[in-house]
Amino acid sequence: MFYDLNIPLPDACGKPNARMSIQEWAQVAQLVEQARVFGYSVVALNQTIQGKLTPEHLAVWRAAPEFQHAELGWDRETGARAAYAAGNVRRGRIRVLRRLTAVVSDAAQGHSLTAATAGAYDVVAVQPMSDKMLLAACNGSWETVDMVALDMGQRWGFIAKHKVVAQALALGVSLEVTYGPALSDAQTRQQWVNNAAAIVRATRGKGLVWTGGVRQPRDLRAPYDIVNLGAVLQLNGDLSKHALSANARAALMHAYTRAGTLRAVVAPKLPPAKRAKLAA
Repeated sequence: MFYDLNIPLPDACGKPNARMSIQEWAQVAQLVEQARVFGYSVVALNQTIQGKLTPEHLAVWRAAPEFQHAELGWDRETGARAAYAAGNVRRGRIRVLRRLTAVVSDAAQGHSLTAATAGAYDVVAVQPMSDKMLLAACNGSWETVDMVALDMGQRWGFIAKHKVVAQALALGVSLEVTYGPALSDAQTRQQWVNNAAAIVRATRGKGLVWTGGVRQPRDLRAPYDIVNLGAVLQLNGDLSKHALSANARAALMHAYTRAGTLRAVVAPKLPPAKRAKLAA
């Protein structure tokens, strides 16, 4: 199974009580369908927010339509998570999940990502904007982080050190490499190569998750095209393939274990209200 855990929603969806138009949902649906045709089994729609997370940020999902040949990972009426995100998908179908990416520039934003506020999402990522925030994202300071998602098209202003990144990998937190900026202008592509190579060096190729982060169906790439892209970063084929399959599944399992199990040992089948109470 191949995964793309980053199909971005419009930037305006990062605001509380945001709404998407029918045309915007139609464009997202085209991306989901193109991913299915390319052979992806699971995709995540990515809502990126600035500032603290609030329950009002979930409003955008209430108007989500049914996607063709797709299984939604949440109940459209209640908004509760409805499917085991990392489970098998029927042939010819694709599972659509919800992802949150929080752009974090101070610790208070990270601490707002609690089980009560972020528990509705199938995977939670943070985009640290400084070396201090990167350290906090990697050392377990914030309880709901499943992936660290650095901006691959911009100069960071800090170094992703192996000593820091290794803390995230030890906790089961993945590092995301988004290939979307590699399809941009020459300057952005060069910055992408520098950033992606820095992550590969820091992680030793372990715990990486390839994602798209593209907004147009024409920019989406088939799984083995992305596997071959790893050669540019001196990433061998097996590790590159794992970044689209096993590592992405592990990120979802990390999120499921965090939100849906009792002390990571037993997974009780509880109603959504009781599950939310237990997580809190």
